[in-house]
Amino acid sequence: MTVSLECSVASVRRAKGWTQQQLAGAAGVSRQTVVELEAGGYNPSAVLALRLALLLEAAVEDLFALPAEDAADIAARRAHLRAGKTHQEVSGETS
Repeated sequence: MTVSLECSVASVRRAKGWTQQQLAGAAGVSRQTVVELEAGGYNPSAVLALRLALLLEAAVEDLFALPAEDAADIAARRAHLRAGKTHQEVSGETS
């Protein structure tokens, strides 16, 4: 399952007055990586997400979020787990 994250790196970066090149250099990635990340065409690794959060002095979840529909699906799965049901039982899937 590939999901594009909602990304607020650009707005946080701009608020700090930094260029994409400055952020890229500090994070140890190319400017193109920052461009793609900000445009929603690239999902960062956990390591890069943590680096960006530290650099931008923001929580990871303030920089990246699942789209609302995916977040709702995850919340439903969590509720099922708490109720002791598997996702397959709830969705009718069989193995």
